[in-house]
Amino acid sequence: MRKIVVCLFAILSVRAAAQNLGNGNQLRGNTTLFDARYVQTPPLYPFGVGSCKRFYMAHFTGWDSVLTHTIAQGDTAKYIRIYFSFSVDRYGATYNAHFEKIAATVLPTSKYARTIPYFFSNKKYYDALIKKMIAHMPFWKPALQNGIPVDCRVDDYFQFWVGIRSPVF
Repeated sequence: MRKIVVCLFAILSVRAAAQNLGNGNQLRGNTTLFDARYVQTPPLYPFGVGSCKRFYMAHFTGWDSVLTHTIAQGDTAKYIRIYFSFSVDRYGATYNAHFEKIAATVLPTSKYARTIPYFFSNKKYYDALIKKMIAHMPFWKPALQNGIPVDCRVDDYFQFWVGIRSPVF
């Protein structure tokens, strides 16, 4: 029983240490932050891409605000995308989350989406929600550059349909 408690304490200590390394540059030194699009192997969510999107959907607490604003402005029968960015350190801990924008598109797989300007007034509110969501994320598999784990910035989004029936593609 004592070994289990010691192992549990060790695991929690490693996670706390890794998150402390990710909470600012004072412990990092001169660490380069790579972009996930340009590293040899980008960081990976350990349970797969679909599971990552489900995590975002389950842990984002601003649904009521987004839906209220979009319906009030008549932005229905569209996919609403919430764009954000965060960093994954060389140990796999997530940190430095930022809300980017909210946009709309008619096609679910479109590379382009129209930015919705009326959300800019609530940027601080959504930024706090994104920070809270990313703070609950499990460890990722870190990015690799030349076979070495590196700190990496990830730009991501999740989307949901606002309307009566989602189109079938």
